[in-house]
Amino acid sequence: MEFIRYTVTKPTHGSQEWLNVRWRDEDGFTRISASVAGAVHNQGWGDTSMADLAVQLLSDTAPEPIEANAAMDRGNRLELPLLNWFADVEKMEILTPEIMYAYSTTDNKLRLIATLDGITPNGIPVEIKTTKKMWTGVLPPMWRWQGIQQAICVGSSRVEWGIFDSNLELHRYTQHISSDEMQDHLSACRAFLSATDRGEIPTGADLTYKHVAELHPKGNAVRKECDPEIAGQLVADLETSRRLKAEAEEWEDKLKKEIALLLGDADTGCINGEPFVTWKSATRESFDSTKFSAMHPALAEKFRKTTSYRVMRITNKKGAK
Repeated sequence: MEFIRYTVTKPTHGSQEWLNVRWRDEDGFTRISASVAGAVHNQGWGDTSMADLAVQLLSDTAPEPIEANAAMDRGNRLELPLLNWFADVEKMEILTPEIMYAYSTTDNKLRLIATLDGITPNGIPVEIKTTKKMWTGVLPPMWRWQGIQQAICVGSSRVEWGIFDSNLELHRYTQHISSDEMQDHLSACRAFLSATDRGEIPTGADLTYKHVAELHPKGNAVRKECDPEIAGQLVADLETSRRLKAEAEEWEDKLKKEIALLLGDADTGCINGEPFVTWKSATRESFDSTKFSAMHPALAEKFRKTTSYRVMRITNKKGAK
């Protein structure tokens, strides 16, 4: 099986166009991007599991831009200064690519893409990371798989990392990538894409209710006959789980009440002088959308956003066991 490496123009990082390019290739087939490569091995970022990636590739629409959290904002703001700092300290010439690097096979069963922070003139990817932890000298699994995919897409056997850690130090780490590591990743990606191309969930992807709701966002006016044995047991178990949840919440409230009565106006409770609980005052600001709409109805209408979702309600408990 032969492979093809090629480049595509890079749209503005983080834009919808950029997400579209990462999601589907020129022929309309979904592909795996390097930043979520770890999810193929169930070792992705905290918010991208194997199931998350599967649902993303099975969706009829591309992911949409999301508001950057604190970690994303920090990384975006520091990426270029850290890249320049890293180049100066390590005496390396680093280019900022305006292209994305893609890899596919001639049978089109394997489709990968990578966005690089930087690349050396001789084609070595450079990746910049910021972390709130101390650098231990070992790449986290999701970083490791990201580096492996970047190396595959570029055609390199190593990736240079610049890691800015909690000590405010910039560390260099050279990731040497073996052919076995590349083959392991390629095999896993091929199996993953083979399943999603068939419209199936890849083996090992543990779906949640949220995932299934994303796969089936709209309910059609159709009645589906279900196996009474299976459906009855599921409904009974769901009702039991809801009852246990309500009982647990009620118990939690009673226990918190008793602790609060012990503390009174004190914000810290101690046992033998050692704190065991705190009950401190906190403030929270919220936007009064109702009041704003009443005062500025035309302006409020411009920013009103409608979202649709499905609500599950048990309409006949008699069928439950």
